[in-house]
This record gives sequence, C-alpha cells and structure tokens, in this order.
Amino acid sequence: MKLRSLLAVAIFAPAVALAAPQSGSSLSGVQVGGFLGYETSDFSGFALRLDGEIPFRDLSPTVKMSWVGSIGYSWLSWNYLPGYSVSAGLFKLVPAARFTLPLNPQFEVFGDAGIGIAHVGVSVEYADPFPPFGRLTASTSSTNLMMRFGVGAWYKANPQLKVGAMLDFDPIFGDFGTSGYGVGTENTFSILVGLMYRI
Repeated sequence: MKLRSLLAVAIFAPAVALAAPQSGSSLSGVQVGGFLGYETSDFSGFALRLDGEIPFRDLSPTVKMSWVGSIGYSWLSWNYLPGYSVSAGLFKLVPAARFTLPLNPQFEVFGDAGIGIAHVGVSVEYADPFPPFGRLTASTSSTNLMMRFGVGAWYKANPQLKVGAMLDFDPIFGDFGTSGYGVGTENTFSILVGLMYRI
C-alpha cells in the first residue's frame, strides 16, 4: 500500500469530524504534551511521544471526546539468535479519538482509539566467529498501517498542567521491515509517563 494511501486512511476520520464540528464544540482548551516510556514485543526499548489534543464534544454530562494527534519515536532491539543483534527505529504518526471521564476535580481517566502509520527501519548485525567474514550488517525498512488502543489517568497539578501515565497497545501490520529475518506483524505494548499543558 502506498504511503499516500496510508496517510489518507490515518487522517480521514478526524479530518471529516473537524471539518464539521457539532454545536457546542470549540478549539478552546487545546493541550500539548509529551510522554517517555518503555515499549516491548519481540523487540523492546525506549519510546518518546509528542501529543496535541483538541476538544471536540461532550458525549454525556461526564464523558468528553477529543481528537489527539501523536508523533512518536521508539528505539528497540532484539537478540534474535546467538551472534545476531537486531535493532529497529520506529516513527509513528497516529490520530486518535480520546474519551475522558473525570472522577473528581483532580483525577480523570481516559481511553484512546486510533489508526495511523508506522515507518520501521531495521538493522541486523551478525558477528561471525570464524574468518573471513567477521561482522556482517544489513538494513531494511517498511511503512506499515498500525492501530492504537490506550488507557490512562491524569492528575491535575493546576488548571494548566496535568501529569499522568498510560498503557498503549499498538498492533503494527505488515512485515515490520524484517520479513527476511522471520519477523512479521508486531503487537507492541508501551508503558508511558508524561504531562499535558493547556495552552
């Protein structure tokens, strides 16, 4: 699937909704923030993410819906077999819907659901103990469709700043850039901590 087609799928639903917001929605209360954490599957390593959140509408007197755009980077590694070292750099672009439920004035919980793209660059290194080969390296990359399902909680430190944590499940479809090495679809899990600031 071409990159342009993946981008169109990833942004179609939020673009349509934002183009015709319902009565009562506004762009006030926009928030920006970031997360740091650990991502794991066959591969594991650190993950960084930047989020922007735009309020959309109240689904009920307590449940609020907003649109979230995320740009993320993860650096993951995997000890494939003795002598093999595999590393992967993931760039993720994911628009999602966020559903937030305040528990009290200080705490709220939320859930995310989205679809986006993940560009995966993989490097494989093999240390051959027998000459004349020595150390062999190869690299490949792919762009894949992905989904995101997440849950988390916030603590409001003040009216502008909130801190929290979340768990993400990110199925990445396709060959993860590593079809030649026996790796296919990856389902990664992330544990993240971060903050959001209301502009």
